[in-house]
Amino acid sequence: MNVRVRYYALFRELTGTHEEILNIEPSMTLSRLLGFIAELHPALSKYINSGIYIVLLNLRSIPDSDLNNTRLNDGDIVDVMPPPSGGFHYEVRLLKDYEKVILDDVIMELKKVKEAVKAGAIGIYVGFVKGDVNGVNVHELTYEVNEEHAYRAMENILKDVMNRNRGLIAVKLYHRIGSYKPGDDVFYVFVLGVSRYDVIPALAEIIERVKHEAGIWKLEKRDDGAFWVIGDGMRIESKAGDAMKLNHHLP
Repeated sequence: MNVRVRYYALFRELTGTHEEILNIEPSMTLSRLLGFIAELHPALSKYINSGIYIVLLNLRSIPDSDLNNTRLNDGDIVDVMPPPSGGFHYEVRLLKDYEKVILDDVIMELKKVKEAVKAGAIGIYVGFVKGDVNGVNVHELTYEVNEEHAYRAMENILKDVMNRNRGLIAVKLYHRIGSYKPGDDVFYVFVLGVSRYDVIPALAEIIERVKHEAGIWKLEKRDDGAFWVIGDGMRIESKAGDAMKLNHHLP
């Protein structure tokens, strides 16, 4: 099967090409592909073997912890690039309900980043589903997303914030898609930086910009119907609302 591999900046110069089509064995993992690329382009080997790279699969950022479990399909697009200027690291993920986030594990991953020796703070935000909105019971919140746009938008947000603050070292941004009940965690932001003065403002900016720019829409199912949540908390009744009202009034 074939995959399309694209290189950027320094990696484009080292390989001598912006992109190439590689014929690989079926179901090859992303980890093995990176090893194959390192053999094919020896000038890249020291960066790949040292973990000094960012890899995207079909525009989705893939963390190191998932490389061995991520299998490739025919026609996949893999972007391999050096870390952005400043040497910082970022990760964006859209999560399904079965994908677990263990806070202690994420903190340990951040502390293992090479530049973490300069850090003195990690800011963490966890957003979860409300059970009450203006005195009305909420039963479920459904997140709908344009995945390609969301990945691009969230990565651009992180790049912009980090480029403007050299005190930031790494950021992880996870958002769930699908349907969730009150109390379920759905939105995570982790910011590693030199001090709290770097971390806290960046954390607040990322949260607000994701809510307004990421292309993730919320359908809120409540006692009084179903409502799309848009803009700064504006609620527009959905056609699904009639069914919600009927179910609520059934004995």
